[in-house]
Amino acid sequence: MSDRNINLLSLDGGGVRGLSSLIILKEIMESIDRENPPKPCDYFDLIGGSGSGGLIAILLGRLKMDLGQCIHAYKVLLKNVFAQKRLLSGFRSRAKFDIRRVEMALRRILRELSYEKDVLLRDEDESCKVFVCATDDSNRKLVHLTGYASKYCSTELFKSVRVYEAGAACFAQASLFDPVRIAPGGRRFHDSSLEANNPMREVWIEARGVWPAGALENRLKCMVSIGTGEPSIKRSRRRLFGLVKGSGVDVVDPEIDTNRFIQEHTELDDENRLFRFDVPNGLAEIDLDNIEEMETIVDATRDYLEKELVYKQIRRCGKALE
Repeated sequence: MSDRNINLLSLDGGGVRGLSSLIILKEIMESIDRENPPKPCDYFDLIGGSGSGGLIAILLGRLKMDLGQCIHAYKVLLKNVFAQKRLLSGFRSRAKFDIRRVEMALRRILRELSYEKDVLLRDEDESCKVFVCATDDSNRKLVHLTGYASKYCSTELFKSVRVYEAGAACFAQASLFDPVRIAPGGRRFHDSSLEANNPMREVWIEARGVWPAGALENRLKCMVSIGTGEPSIKRSRRRLFGLVKGSGVDVVDPEIDTNRFIQEHTELDDENRLFRFDVPNGLAEIDLDNIEEMETIVDATRDYLEKELVYKQIRRCGKALE
């Protein structure tokens, strides 16, 4: 239908596994034009992300990177942030890594792209709207940090949050980093991996705020959701509130939210307007900070993309976006 012209992109959190999302998205863009793959910002009207997916949403949507640039920048950021553990001094912080390294890495990217270091997330060019999920450290409330006016983002945050602050806040996994202070109020934020690691529903909520109720369903051309790996299935594990319990560690299972969303919007799936990609077989169990497994992530994602069913789904997705 010619009046269907809205494309949405949702990106899960996953630390180093965010690299998997980028490789999958690169394949989708190459399915549209293999010789000159388009930038995601030229095809998606709204990009939203949680955790690493939020940081990547900023790179792709707010800073308008192509996939080659973004993959390189993300790898460099991961190595800069996770290569050196924090030296603890006293008992002020138990964070494993220094969140300031994330901020510095983002500022370096801004400088390389000729942006001011304190550029706001707010963007006058709204052709590709961007938001990220973060959690208020004081009350555990999920908030949206948006680059456009939204009823789900306070006026104070919309007018003040900087690109590097938003990127660091959504990346600041609570067990790895201290929360991020965002001026002028000095409120502290960390990632939303427990509240919305798979942000499909948050993306839909934001989109309905931009395109009023009824209009979105009718005008949606394609919604793409990309994960950072599924947990493995083991008899010894049990599920509780969307978490896979095992070995004393909680691994968020993003497919719980995927299934709920598809049940709520089954017509989109039936009409090939909703696509979900996620590497199976335990990729989710690679630790968020394990940069030693980056090649494993790349290899597992490429193996996944070579499967015939996935290849065909990628092609269908590319055609749906056009």
